[in-house]
Amino acid sequence: MALIETSHFNTRGISPLGRFSAWRENIGVVFDVSPYDEKTEERFFAKVDSFLLDGILINHCKLGAQQFSRTPGRIARDGIDHYQFHVFLKGSVDMVCGQRQKSARPGDFVVLDHGDTFSSQTTDYEILNVFIPRRRLAPLLNRLDSAHGHVFDSASSVGLLLRDYVVSLCKASGGLSLADAPGAARPLLDLAALALNGARTNPDDPPALVDHALLLKAQVFIKENLGLPALGPDLVAQASGVSRARLYRLFEPCGGIAAYIREMRLRRAFTDLASPSNLHRQVAEIAFQYGFSDAAHFSRSFRARFGIAPSDIRADRPVNEPGPVRVSEEFGDTKYAFWIASIA
Repeated sequence: MALIETSHFNTRGISPLGRFSAWRENIGVVFDVSPYDEKTEERFFAKVDSFLLDGILINHCKLGAQQFSRTPGRIARDGIDHYQFHVFLKGSVDMVCGQRQKSARPGDFVVLDHGDTFSSQTTDYEILNVFIPRRRLAPLLNRLDSAHGHVFDSASSVGLLLRDYVVSLCKASGGLSLADAPGAARPLLDLAALALNGARTNPDDPPALVDHALLLKAQVFIKENLGLPALGPDLVAQASGVSRARLYRLFEPCGGIAAYIREMRLRRAFTDLASPSNLHRQVAEIAFQYGFSDAAHFSRSFRARFGIAPSDIRADRPVNEPGPVRVSEEFGDTKYAFWIASIA
């Protein structure tokens, strides 16, 4: 019976000064990485054992100290759309996740949303990682936009269940068949959702749940109607069935409704500009499609948000192309990098 795919990457066979570069080349499909300090390239190491479980990537990593980041421009360009759970077995991390500053230590679970900005600085560390495509987990969550940067104790009841299940999957990965993979993936999704829903909702606070449902309804309407020139508070309030005053209160955590609409429009325009399938389209045409009636205003807003002119996006090589899978006696294989990009 066919077994699930596995991947093993190890820098041990690479010359010391080439180890960090080899790691950066591959993990660059999802993160920009930089040295922790001036000694990083001399002492860096990376060992990543991975397996693909029904479209979910799980890996056990032992890594040297480094810095990670996902910038707004990178997010808009690379198309990576996962939730990432990782439990720290050794080491620590200090992070900025969107607007949140967080730290994690051994035993902590960290949740990242790859659709939001992120930067971190780690010590030498050992972690278990789970990359779950948004389309697989989001339908199970009560609050879609609140997971990023959440840290919870893996020794808590649900956290312990999730941690132990991930550990068990890692131990059993070598013998799991493709036929068994969907059945093994379902409890993982359920436990991940249970952990996030339990951490993010308070059943004794019905008004908060109602507000959240209304906010999600409004956000979905906005994302589906970015091209409407009239898209604004009045139209969104009407579609959501709330007053303007309540709509403003709902969007306060998002920086205001106008800022949210502008951000979604700019992100969508960035994605279209970076897509090879849109090379035949003028920048102004794409700007107009997403509600910008003035090309000059769009260009200024775009540059202010992403630090680059719209016309320059097309000159950039896509950052999430892992290239062909490579196999070598020096480092093992690079299948894990390809999987991170492809499961999105």
